Amino acid sequence: MSNILLIHIGMPKTGTTALQNFLLVNNDKLEKYGWCYPILNDGQAGELERLELSDIKKSGNGCWLYRDWILNNLKSEWDKGMEIVLRHLDNKNVIISAEDIYDYGMEKFITDAKEKYKNIKVMVYLRRQDRAIESRYSQWIKSQNECSTFEEFIDSDTVPKDWLRYVLRLDLISRIIGKENLIVRIYEKQQLAGNDIITDFLAAFGIPLDQEGERGNFSLRGNYLEISRLINSAQKVDNILESRDGIWSWSDWEVRNAFQDVCEKLSCSFGGDRGESAFFTSDGRKEFLEKFASDNERIAREYLHREDGILFYDERMDYPILEINQSSNFEADMIRVFTAMIYAQEQRFRHLLEIKSNEIIGRLFVKEALRRSKNRELLFWGAGHNCRRLLDMVGGVEGAFIVDNDVSKRGSCLYGVQVKYAGDIAVWEDYFVAVTCEETAEIEEQLRGLGFKREEDYILMREYDL
Repeated sequence: MSNILLIHIGMPKTGTTALQNFLLVNNDKLEKYGWCYPILNDGQAGELERLELSDIKKSGNGCWLYRDWILNNLKSEWDKGMEIVLRHLDNKNVIISAEDIYDYGMEKFITDAKEKYKNIKVMVYLRRQDRAIESRYSQWIKSQNECSTFEEFIDSDTVPKDWLRYVLRLDLISRIIGKENLIVRIYEKQQLAGNDIITDFLAAFGIPLDQEGERGNFSLRGNYLEISRLINSAQKVDNILESRDGIWSWSDWEVRNAFQDVCEKLSCSFGGDRGESAFFTSDGRKEFLEKFASDNERIAREYLHREDGILFYDERMDYPILEINQSSNFEADMIRVFTAMIYAQEQRFRHLLEIKSNEIIGRLFVKEALRRSKNRELLFWGAGHNCRRLLDMVGGVEGAFIVDNDVSKRGSCLYGVQVKYAGDIAVWEDYFVAVTCEETAEIEEQLRGLGFKREEDYILMREYDL
């Protein structure tokens, strides 16, 4: 058990995405130095399956373990993932990187990993608290649909309790694995080897950097962060758009992400060299940092062995402030109106596309039913909503009939197609049946009782996604 299981806990806004991307695409380089960054799957695909890497790129290879164990309490999936880890530990050191466990489930994650393997080290990067929360706010505007002001954000439940009291997290980890196995690094350029997190991370284990990593999260700059916040505020308003059961569909998220992509590209081209967005005044920044002064001093002395008790070397307090609500009410309302109009237009387009798609599928369903009927007459079973919708799509079907178990519908017509009562049909062998009802169990039992076979004597409309 001489090999090391290193758990990198990616505290948000400490370059974690860039680091994880680098580790993912440079695993062959790591192996030359006795390390590896294995892909840990969800138990559904092979270990080396690389069809879906978005979660790994975004949240690290440990996201599978975090999701299955901490979020879903799936011990079997946790065990499968750890089996992969243990297999790699037979001949090399293993890196697990997971971002979300900093916020939730850290104690359980590390404790259960320690039960599986004893030689564990944990690496944590710490960022000065004021810059960490400002960066997190910017990221939430960009990717989490945040529309509150900075002051509302830091006072809300959005930020986990004691999120910035690093000493509590470090003490917790130390109690589980021992202080000697905890590696604390400071996310400041002057304290990072090579002024870069990737170089710093690799240097801690004697691995030289000779290749660029992938780009991490991009920060919106200048006016584009505020525009993005206003776009989010329009999206949050109830009843502007209809969504299914009050839940945004994937298409809604695609539109939202398209807005953010536009803001990001324009920010990159026209945002200027304005650095990261800042929201504290100088006095407000000093007051905020004062809350963590004693904690930070203890971390510096106990975990970094600094006699001066200084944890962060950056003393700057006068970052340029990005003003929220810098536009006039008229300008802000224009952004919201045009955002809502684009969303409404997208929904209209989606609705028309769905109608056209259903019409095509409906025609294919009827065509397939007619093809299979051969010399038999076509019966649509069910004179209800689905049958009306189908006949509306295709404009009626000449030579066909509708059959229903409801005797009161006998003799009526839908789109020129006559409805027959099922009890009146004497020779069923003369017909091919297309079942239009959504619930088909009883009808299929009835058809089987008549000697009908599925696909040979009848088909189901619901199987055509109509």
